[in-house]
Parts: sequence; structure tokens; C-alpha cells
Amino acid sequence: MENADYVTLGGIGLITAIICGKWAMELGFRQSRQLLWMIAGFVIPPLALLALYVRQIRRLRQEGKAGGRL
Repeated sequence: MENADYVTLGGIGLITAIICGKWAMELGFRQSRQLLWMIAGFVIPPLALLALYVRQIRRLRQEGKAGGRL
């Protein structure tokens, strides 16, 4: 791999880490858990995003909001 590939992968990891932290915040996790989700979003982005997305859908379904209806 070239250096540009590593920079691209790092950028993608950073973006997914920010998204995971934001979703963890919206789900009401404490700051320490938000930090752990951010780290997970940087290390294993697809799995962290999937896990948080499923939790978000379940929360919306329990609250009866539009995003939880399939």
C-alpha cells in the first residue's frame, strides 16, 4: 500500500469514529461509553456503525417514532 491509501483509511476511520460518538450520545450513553464507541468506530467501523444503527432503530420503535416503523 502507498501512503495515500493509509491516509484515506485513516480519514474514513476518523469520520466513522465521529459518527459513532454522535450516535452513542443520541442513545444516551455516558461519556466513557461514548469514547469506547468512538474507538470501536475507528478500529472496526462497519461493525460499530451496524451495532449502533440497530440500537437506534430499536429505540425509535419502542418510542413509536417514524424511524422505527418498517
